[in-house]
Amino acid sequence: MLYDIIVIGGGPSGLNCAHKLSQAGLNVLVFDKCSKIGENKICTGIVGIEAFQRFQLSKDSILNEIRNIRIISPYGSLIEYKHPSILAYVVDREKFDAYLAHLALSKGAQMKSKSEVITIDVSEEQVKVIAREQGVLRVYCAKVAVLATGVNFKFNKMLKLGLPEDFLYGVNAHANIKGIDTTTIHIGNSLAPGAFTWITPIKDGWVRIGLMAKKHPRFYFKKFCEMVSNSNGPLDIASVGYKPIAQGLVSKTCTDRVIAVGETAGQVKTTTGGGIYYGLLCSEIAVQVILKGFKKNSFNASAFSEYEELWKKKIGNEIKTGYYMRKMYSKLTDWQIEQLFHIAKSNGLLSFIEKRMEFDWHRNLLLSLIQTTPIGRFFSKIIQ
Repeated sequence: MLYDIIVIGGGPSGLNCAHKLSQAGLNVLVFDKCSKIGENKICTGIVGIEAFQRFQLSKDSILNEIRNIRIISPYGSLIEYKHPSILAYVVDREKFDAYLAHLALSKGAQMKSKSEVITIDVSEEQVKVIAREQGVLRVYCAKVAVLATGVNFKFNKMLKLGLPEDFLYGVNAHANIKGIDTTTIHIGNSLAPGAFTWITPIKDGWVRIGLMAKKHPRFYFKKFCEMVSNSNGPLDIASVGYKPIAQGLVSKTCTDRVIAVGETAGQVKTTTGGGIYYGLLCSEIAVQVILKGFKKNSFNASAFSEYEELWKKKIGNEIKTGYYMRKMYSKLTDWQIEQLFHIAKSNGLLSFIEKRMEFDWHRNLLLSLIQTTPIGRFFSKIIQ
């Protein structure tokens, strides 16, 4: 059987493609290597309110809401940011992804769990994939394939697509600890080189705790957990996972009969490492271009190049600005980061940030801080 679409990967961006393409009347097959959609995701599960509103997402997956954030410097200085409304939600990824899968299934998409695609071959007539299903190799064919394989870039390499410019390395754990009732972030290159740590409360003492770092994530995570235990008491870790986090633009995200979406295409906020919302936004662009291809019966790289142009127009500058700022930040010493804290706590900057803060869009705020506040003068001295 020749399917219209094969989607490789059952995360949010792949499932949204499956939903919208099935809704348009195409025959869609989704492969996911896990036994259950949303299972064992290494993700803090923080999704901005804009995503829920734009995509009319079910709120059944919400575990907690984020309004306030505590940010702690290398030397213990504290900034407490209180947003006037809900900034984001903490979600149960299994329920979140299951809802997106339900939408796809309700429109006629087919799904194969515990089915790992091991190779993909593109010809002039079709895309052929070989999947391992309970130890048996099976062949499936489609007119178009959507790569939504997260941080597995095997098929990018196989099809000569681009790769992220750089990576941070993330750790996320599900843990229990007393006394944490506000999302708390620690920054400092002695604790999380090039990035930050987090503790996000869920309920009944359960939290998501983790970090991103430029190097040695296991070492720094152990160090962070010891620090938290010393200050807050016993930390009981139930599960922990590790993953790379894409940084910077991916140069090429489509080719003949294939489009990459989500983390596979580097559609990740370079400031926070979050990829759910950007992946959903870009999956809609992918659907738009694929449907145009079906109308014209044209699926070559030239026809799909519009996807590259449109998604980079949508979020490309966000990714580039965030990546540049992160590289600047990673050069700071802990003492220089401490100086930044003192600048931020003075001159009315917290009010300045509150007026311009958008959870999913950071470029305008970052540029405003650099161009119009003492933070810009601080960085200009560092660069010199």
